[in-house]
Amino acid sequence: MNTQETASLPVRKVDAGGTSLAYVEQGSGEPVVFVHGAVSDYRTWLEQFEALAGDYRVISYSRRAHYPNAREDDENYTRDAHKTDLIEFLKALRLEKAHLIGHSYGAAVALLAALDAPTLVGSLVLAEPSPCPEILDEDAKLLLAEQKASFEKVMRLAENGAAEPAVREFLHTVIGIDALGLLPAERRAVVLENAATLRPMLRTYYESFLSVEKLKKLKVPTMFITGEISPVIARQTCQTIDRYLPNSKIAILKCASHGLQMENPEGFSRLVLDFLAVNKNTAPLDENLLLYSPIFNQKIS
Repeated sequence: MNTQETASLPVRKVDAGGTSLAYVEQGSGEPVVFVHGAVSDYRTWLEQFEALAGDYRVISYSRRAHYPNAREDDENYTRDAHKTDLIEFLKALRLEKAHLIGHSYGAAVALLAALDAPTLVGSLVLAEPSPCPEILDEDAKLLLAEQKASFEKVMRLAENGAAEPAVREFLHTVIGIDALGLLPAERRAVVLENAATLRPMLRTYYESFLSVEKLKKLKVPTMFITGEISPVIARQTCQTIDRYLPNSKIAILKCASHGLQMENPEGFSRLVLDFLAVNKNTAPLDENLLLYSPIFNQKIS
């Protein structure tokens, strides 16, 4: 299967607790569910479909309000709502012990789903989850303040109807360069078709959403992936959450910033495949899995 074939997969819809969610799937075996991040949708993961569909049942869905799903009121766009949607999505498709792979905001959603419904999750791959202010240290909070100032500009642009400039500023903030103009035409179309989700997402972006006590109890095998050239706040967020989880590690993806699976799709897929291979049936995390040895703080007991 190639990415052109993957792009032509039939788009299906399922009712997930009252919300209709579009998704595509391919392959057979243990289920792997992809959870996309900001200004994106199920199409974000086409290269990973190609890499994983030979061994797994791969499923990529669009979160509520993202293309091609119906628009939502801003008040309905919260991490908690997306978390509930994901849990109901897993139940609706009768997926047991699904491996969840999330990017950015979607990684935070996947983590929240695992915290609330750990019996449904076989393992987690969290690609630079969005930051949770209350668990970051003071240095990280300073970096977060700089990010917040940039996102306030994004919010003003979005509220004034300047969709493309808002997306451009957002991507520049999270990736570190003016990435919009560098995207291939099909990728650019995806982010612009989801530009309307920026405003509702940023409305609650910096609200607290993680419980340290719940993190310490989560035994689901977890791998964080962070980019070699990602903004420091992304790396520190992975480091902080990893510190509290009892069964997690961090891998560094070469030649990638926050775009991770799009910037280095082959490397990203290789990390995921290696991780899944040693975590079938919730096996303990293999210390020899990582391409790079962890260099971060020790776990907090």
